[in-house]
Amino acid sequence: MRLSTNKNMDFLLYEKGEPFLLNGILHKGLFVKATDKISKNDEVILTTKFSYESGGLIYYQNQNWLMISEIQNNNNHDVNIYRVRIRKCNNILTVNIGGILHNVQCIVMDKISLNIDSSTYISTLDNQIYILLQDNVINSNIKINDIYKIGKLNYSVQNIDDLSQSGLLYIKMIFTAEEQVLPNYSIEILNGESATTNIDTPVQLITQQKDGDIILTEPLPVVFSTSNEAIATVSSNGLVTPKDIGNVTISVRLESDESVIDSIAVIIDDVPQDNFSYELVGEPEIYLNYSETYTVNKYNNGMLVPDAEFDFTIIPGSTPTSAYTLTITNNTQCNIMANSKTHYITLRAADRADSSQYVEKSIKLASLF
Repeated sequence: MRLSTNKNMDFLLYEKGEPFLLNGILHKGLFVKATDKISKNDEVILTTKFSYESGGLIYYQNQNWLMISEIQNNNNHDVNIYRVRIRKCNNILTVNIGGILHNVQCIVMDKISLNIDSSTYISTLDNQIYILLQDNVINSNIKINDIYKIGKLNYSVQNIDDLSQSGLLYIKMIFTAEEQVLPNYSIEILNGESATTNIDTPVQLITQQKDGDIILTEPLPVVFSTSNEAIATVSSNGLVTPKDIGNVTISVRLESDESVIDSIAVIIDDVPQDNFSYELVGEPEIYLNYSETYTVNKYNNGMLVPDAEFDFTIIPGSTPTSAYTLTITNNTQCNIMANSKTHYITLRAADRADSSQYVEKSIKLASLF
């Protein structure tokens, strides 16, 4: 009997079974719409080959469902068949625990439909509602007199029943004019809308969190993500590590609320190759008993190198050294005095970083008249 029954169940699961998630784990089960009562609620009977606890939350057909009945089997311990009634969740309760918001799936009911075994449902206009939800660590933070927004109205918790059925909380709530006060979180990447780097240079993202206009001094946990790990990865603290040349979007969101998010476009270029050029600025002539100042500039790919250093020398040719006076002003500047006339000299500025790289200027020592 056991072998036959289990084989039949295996066959049904193979032919008619549908996937669902329970606690984030993928399973397969048989789903049959409950027809044993007239109901305005979406209810289904779930049959599986594994056991579970009442109050479980499952994800099926893009909807959240709550296990609302005791788990049933066929009283034959040799056969693994379990059944439970599930009802579609129709609302979300936002629970604030230490500033972290938790969106809790729940079922909002009237006081008649609180009895899941009732065969008749009568809707009544009342300022009271009943909430059915999981009995878990998060929901255990719900207390008497707490205020929650359900739909467009706010309700105060009047009673919490955690005894009637294992795994479930039945909460009685009453309308209140007082509003549920929730933080209004935002997050911003302070590096700007975009950042450019090269494949060898990581980028550290800096974020700022606010509640309204108030900056949070104790930021909430966040999750970083990348649009393309082949281009760049991002660590849990926002360090972007380039992997290849290209464009990538890095996002950060609150761990407790995926809607609170910001992003930045990161452009990753190749490592630039050095392309040095030099410029020696100054007059081509120095008149007798006058001096001129000469400045040398170093460029890398057209950009000025601010910390360059040079050694200045005079190549006199046939000009006597007494015809000029060279004075070094600083690492990029010198001064030449003309002590004689009708001579030519060459000023050389050699790069201290690479003495084979230099720039020269031909200068005439001339008469003023």
